[in-house]
Amino acid sequence: MYELDVKDIKEILMEYKSIREQTRQQILDLYQDLHDTDVLIEVISIRKNKNSDMPGIKNGAGQDLSDIVLRHQRQLKNWYKEISYEIDILLKKEEMLHRLWICYRLLPERQYQVITEIYVQKQPWKKVEGESKESKSTFLRLVNRGLLNIKKMYDSGYPNEYLLQHSLQKITKREEDQAERME
Repeated sequence: MYELDVKDIKEILMEYKSIREQTRQQILDLYQDLHDTDVLIEVISIRKNKNSDMPGIKNGAGQDLSDIVLRHQRQLKNWYKEISYEIDILLKKEEMLHRLWICYRLLPERQYQVITEIYVQKQPWKKVEGESKESKSTFLRLVNRGLLNIKKMYDSGYPNEYLLQHSLQKITKREEDQAERME
């Protein structure tokens, strides 16, 4: 899992959609490269087998061609491994983005609202602070607490499903408590 500090969290929240889209496009491009490499390996394997079965290709020219085909096949297999490694890295990045976004969405309502306005919607800090009708220090604590809560959930080590269930349990409990008070 990627290690993130609060600065990273702010940057990702501000550019989440473009980072996610770029990562997905890179993965798609690499899958296409992987497919192309697969096809080339298959074509070269077929050609190598055909060349070795041909009568009269036992001289030096045939051997040189066979060496070239083998070298090309090794190179393609190395590219295949490299592309697979790149895809793995990007998939981990995509998992990080997904987890961070889950943690952000699980913030308490007020923290979620302020973080959304400042970092996701990119509204001016002073405007959001003014509309909050809270003192500057209270507002700053609210924003910092939200960012730290995202980091705390992200670093918690709990699976995403646990975080979601735990949050849903809290929400369900609040709704039940409110319903009981109304009765």
